[in-house]
Amino acid sequence: MDNKTENKTEKKPESTPENKLENKPAVKQKKINKKLVKRSFYDMGINIAAALCCGVAIYNLAKANHFPISGVSGLLLLANHLFGVKLGVFGILLNIPIILVCRRFLSKKFVYKSIATLITFSLVIDYVCPLIPLYTDEKMLAAILTGTLLGFGNALIYSNNTSGGGMDFISMSIKNRHPHLSIGSINFAIAFVIIGVQAAVYKDFTSVIYGILIVFISSIVTDKILASINAGKLLFIISGKNHEIAHIINDDIDRSATLITGTGTYTGHASHILMCACTDRQSYEIREKVHEIDPHAFTIIVNSREVVGKGFLKQ
Repeated sequence: MDNKTENKTEKKPESTPENKLENKPAVKQKKINKKLVKRSFYDMGINIAAALCCGVAIYNLAKANHFPISGVSGLLLLANHLFGVKLGVFGILLNIPIILVCRRFLSKKFVYKSIATLITFSLVIDYVCPLIPLYTDEKMLAAILTGTLLGFGNALIYSNNTSGGGMDFISMSIKNRHPHLSIGSINFAIAFVIIGVQAAVYKDFTSVIYGILIVFISSIVTDKILASINAGKLLFIISGKNHEIAHIINDDIDRSATLITGTGTYTGHASHILMCACTDRQSYEIREKVHEIDPHAFTIIVNSREVVGKGFLKQ
């Protein structure tokens, strides 16, 4: 009886500040692990989507119609045409020396992510793309679609801070050394050399024109998509209720804002200007919230080509 009574009356250990401090690292580690798992699945999804776009463009369109294309992909098609090698396997072999040369210009994380992207692309182009029907009916339509898919696939890859290896490593290395140059223009310049080699082998001037068209379209699509991903809005809000508006922006929109002190030239009175960088979608939400709080507020919305920093594009 005494033992039972003792068991019933036995108290659980009290939660002390020391215990809480000991549990915090474990909780923090769990959150980090969850983020890493989510990020891994996200990266995998981007790699598969980009590989499908580029794989269909190269195997089912360019290869089927004998279009010369730029980059290592063009060299792969050339080797496949001359020697019948597998595109994916030969792509990995061809990329090994390029990776070894360019790795000193790029971060380890970028190189490892790019290797994962390259392996995904190789598997898709060798084992998935052959299951998809080839398109050879309308050459102009095939060329436009090839350029669009390549541009979209490349934009997905670059936006995820990775690359498909090959000329991507070279173009990203050049971009790191010369940040003012766009990825599309670098790829466009490299393309002429690769297309020239393919033109000499295929001996078909018409296919060269299609190849230039493909490079031109893919470069534009890549730059446009990357610009839209990195772009945002900059809002300047002048209102007597700026503190209330700032509170709504912080809590409801999950953005931060900055109060700038200004002086009206007409009245000479000091006033506060609320400045907020946000995405396109958030700019409309903020505009609606500002109008609800202060219908007489003065709001200026400016297009920003790139927003670099926390919550936006990583440097």
